[in-house]
Amino acid sequence: MTLLELEQRRRILQERCDSERTQLERNRLGQFSTPFELAAGVVRESLRHLGHDTAIRFLDPAFGTGAFYSALLQQCGERGVCAHGFEIDPHYGVPSMQLWAGTGLDLQIADFIRTDRKSAAANLLICNPPYVRHHHLNSKDKACLRQAMSQLGFRVSGLAGLYCYFMLLAHESLAPGAVSAWLVPSEFLDVNYGDVLKEYLLERVTLLRVHRFDPNDVQFADALVSSVVVWFRNAKPDKRAEVTFSFGGTIENPAQQTQRALSALALEPKWTRLAEPVAPSHVVSPRVVLGDIFSIRRGIATGDNGFFIVSEEQAREHGFSRQFLRPILPSPRYLNTQEIRADKDGMPLLSGYKSNRINWLPVSPKLLS
Repeated sequence: MTLLELEQRRRILQERCDSERTQLERNRLGQFSTPFELAAGVVRESLRHLGHDTAIRFLDPAFGTGAFYSALLQQCGERGVCAHGFEIDPHYGVPSMQLWAGTGLDLQIADFIRTDRKSAAANLLICNPPYVRHHHLNSKDKACLRQAMSQLGFRVSGLAGLYCYFMLLAHESLAPGAVSAWLVPSEFLDVNYGDVLKEYLLERVTLLRVHRFDPNDVQFADALVSSVVVWFRNAKPDKRAEVTFSFGGTIENPAQQTQRALSALALEPKWTRLAEPVAPSHVVSPRVVLGDIFSIRRGIATGDNGFFIVSEEQAREHGFSRQFLRPILPSPRYLNTQEIRADKDGMPLLSGYKSNRINWLPVSPKLLS
């Protein structure tokens, strides 16, 4: 049987296995299969970093039906591949073992995070880990995962999804110099619980490339999640190195791409915007954004507006000086105008305000004591 025929059978198998599970069951287990075309793009970029004269020791910790493995076999031609995989669900794992029998694949029906990960020594790891949100992880599993993270020197937030643990635990399966590619939700680039992954990518390995797909171009037909692919090498980072950040389009032909200094990434708390090209300092962008005109801040959550926000009358009653007060706009539902002007002192002229009450936010709560 040819590799193309095997891939055709794999797609049929994937559709059959998916149809035999409810959407709720697959959501709880984070089972979202990788489209073959996407898998092929990830594999091509991974092989480019690995080099074409290296014997491949491949590992997929969340094998499924083997989309990455199928793409790897098709692209390697006569090049030898020693492959290992783990699949926790026999519903997918058993027929996959039958499908790929005779190709040299060692597929285990087991939970990767509870196995002896140090025995793999893979030089090419590609994975779409289970997208299981933290509230689907029971307390026993979380305790086990936290203990494993502690042994590796990581402190992971309780809000982290299972894919975060997969990425960190898989480090033990990588041979020195191994190339690793992960297809994961892009949320980790900005959220606080993603900080541990960014720490790992900046301090434990050499980050090679981050490609973020356009959120409007969903990669999974059965999951509304914005995706990103991260490539790195299992080697100590060179702080002088640069990382490729790309966005949109395909992996081979992104809509935007730029290089970012590794040393600067630690200073950037949110990575989603890093694919935007950096304009030379002498170039003035013709685009005007709100930040060029206004100082923009998030709304302030006081916890008790009745205490922290005072009216004009209350300010006079307490003897508050204007220098210790800041004007604050009322909720939009209290306004009957779409335009708010200010006087010469910067005070909003709220002629459209349905109440005569003008709100002030004291600079310090001590003023009310």
